[in-house]
Amino acid sequence: MTPPAEFDDDERIPQVRSWWRMFADALRGVKVAFRSEINFFVHLFIAVIAGVAGGIVRMTDERWCIYILCVAVVLSAELFNTAIERLARAVTREEHPEVRDALDIASGAVLVAALGAAIVGALMIGWPFVAQLAR
Repeated sequence: MTPPAEFDDDERIPQVRSWWRMFADALRGVKVAFRSEINFFVHLFIAVIAGVAGGIVRMTDERWCIYILCVAVVLSAELFNTAIERLARAVTREEHPEVRDALDIASGAVLVAALGAAIVGALMIGWPFVAQLAR
C-alpha cells in the first residue's frame, strides 16, 4: 500500500509523504487539540484520575486493557469532534441547519463515548474503590 499523496499547488503532481511525516502531522493534531480544546484536556484529566484510582484498586491486566480502550475511544471521539468543528468553521461561519446538525451529531458521539466510559469506569474502578475504602 502506498502512502497518501499531497498535491503540490504549483504543479498538481502528488508528493508522497513519508511515514515519519504523517506520524508527525498526527502528533501535531493531538497537540493542537490539547492546547486549544478545553474538553480534550478535561477528558484527559479525568482519564488520569481514573487511572490513579485503578492503580489504587490494583486492576487486573484485562481491566487495564478495557480502561485504555475506553480512554482511547473518548479521546478519539473528541478529536473527531474537534476536526469537524474546525472544518465547519473553515467552510462557513454562517448559521446553517445542516452544519449545526453535523456539529451536534459529532458532539453527541463524544457524549455517548464519555457516558459509556463513565459507566465502565464506575463498574471496573468505582465499586472496587468504594469497597476498598469501606474496609
